[in-house]
Amino acid sequence: MIKGIYTAGKSLDLRIKNLDIIANNLANLNTTGFKREIPFVEIINQYGDVSIKKLTSQQQGEMLQTSNPLDLAISGNGFFNVKNPDGTIELTRNGRFKINDEGFFVDGLGRKVMGKNGEISVEETLLSKEGVILIGKGGEIKVGEKVIDTILVLNVSDANGLLRTGGSNFSTEGQEYTPADEGSYSISQGYLEQANINPIIEMEAMIRLNKEYETAQKVIASLDSSLGQANEIGKI
Repeated sequence: MIKGIYTAGKSLDLRIKNLDIIANNLANLNTTGFKREIPFVEIINQYGDVSIKKLTSQQQGEMLQTSNPLDLAISGNGFFNVKNPDGTIELTRNGRFKINDEGFFVDGLGRKVMGKNGEISVEETLLSKEGVILIGKGGEIKVGEKVIDTILVLNVSDANGLLRTGGSNFSTEGQEYTPADEGSYSISQGYLEQANINPIIEMEAMIRLNKEYETAQKVIASLDSSLGQANEIGKI
């Protein structure tokens, strides 16, 4: 009976975590490039042990046209990569970029976007009023007729297992990453990838989890009551 209470208690804890995940998904419904976090699943390994693993759905989100030449979206496999001040790399599908005062391509937090030749600088656009940035489907960046660099798109060994660092970004820690193969992706200029979240699915999951949570609570209450009655009988 005590084991039953323990098992039901564990199921309550799991459902609370899943409800938090779903709530976070819904909160990021309008976050550019956000990837849906899949609720915790129990995985029984070859030894019979049960562990909890967190996974992320890398399913493609819908494309939103913005007509902003610095907005970019990837179709297919791969991630943009941005460089933190400490030199570490983060992966993202959020292509909402801009040019900072020094002429570098950066994301919304000022982290530099990486190209095949390193940090992407388009300083020429700051000096020329007629400088127009054109970005091809393969990521080639041109200012006027001059080729500046090519956006570096990376692939990882296990995209679903990436560790989230916040928002739409992921850490490369524990992952092997390589430049994405040409033809496996296409970059669209003037577009952004929306979050891959279906609010109807998330709400249905939340309702189901709430019902399961209430059921588990009733089971615990019933077992606790039975245990109390057994203790009373034992005293007679």
